[in-house]
Amino acid sequence: MRAKMIVKSSLTVIFFGLIVAVVSGQGIGDRNRPQGINNLRISGKVILPDGTPGKDVKVNIVGTETTASSVRTNADGVFEFSGLGNGNYTVSVRANGYRPESEAVNMEGYAPGQAFPVVFYLKLATSANPLMKDVPKDAISKYEKGMEKASKDDWKGAIGDFDAAIEAYPKFAAAFYEKGAAQLKTNDWDGALASFVAAIQLKPDYVEAKYGYGYAEFQKKNYEVASAAFNDVLQQRKDMADAHMNLGISLFYLKNNDGAETELKAAMASPGGDKLAFPHLYLGQIYAQKKQNTDAIREFDKYLEMVPKSPYADRIKQLIEQLKKG
Repeated sequence: MRAKMIVKSSLTVIFFGLIVAVVSGQGIGDRNRPQGINNLRISGKVILPDGTPGKDVKVNIVGTETTASSVRTNADGVFEFSGLGNGNYTVSVRANGYRPESEAVNMEGYAPGQAFPVVFYLKLATSANPLMKDVPKDAISKYEKGMEKASKDDWKGAIGDFDAAIEAYPKFAAAFYEKGAAQLKTNDWDGALASFVAAIQLKPDYVEAKYGYGYAEFQKKNYEVASAAFNDVLQQRKDMADAHMNLGISLFYLKNNDGAETELKAAMASPGGDKLAFPHLYLGQIYAQKKQNTDAIREFDKYLEMVPKSPYADRIKQLIEQLKKG
């Protein structure tokens, strides 16, 4: 996830623009060799497609100067790797019936004892996905090529393969959804909206497509439409952390701070929500506007703890100092 922020001088009007990736996780910076004291952590959670925790799932890690190792998630889907040094790591999950997922993590600049948060939202493997029922093999083959290119961040190539899959089978709801997800990656909001609408028309209860639709409207700053879409998603999946978070942010921009506060807190209480940094960022703004300075400072501090490498960390620290002065 990435965030762009503009901090205004007034403490009562503080706006942070937000970009949240739907189908990917954290990015990675330059390659670095691990160094320093080995007391950093990568703490994460595995979430299944139905929103429940992934229990007893094997999670692997490999680093630039570390021996590959693995752990298994607990009953809450939580895992942790500790004793890590500054540097680059790849964390991956492989579970029967689900697509393999991986996350590149750069730990440079993290303070001793800090944990890098990672959340894996697993997707069903093609063979286990009910959306593949009755889809011709030729269409599935083209779809799989698109998924492979998407895993390598070749979004334009993936879109071409998803189009080919749809041409082979016009009722291919999953291909429309994945095309929309890829279009989000290229900032083609209108194209993504059209793809998500097509997926929903084919499968009216397609909750992931509904979320994608809401997110595309969110990116277009159509916050009222986005709010309605996220509310619809939450009717089907009440514990979807990202839906609560983006609903809360939408309400924030609609100047409904009470509603925003409720949803941001719900995001943090949902599976995987404890790994989200942005709710703390927006709660900090809400409390600053309400002149609840102590609460605002707490939330901004938590955001900085979770995203210490934020390019706007210095601005937030300055804001915290202003809040301390009252």
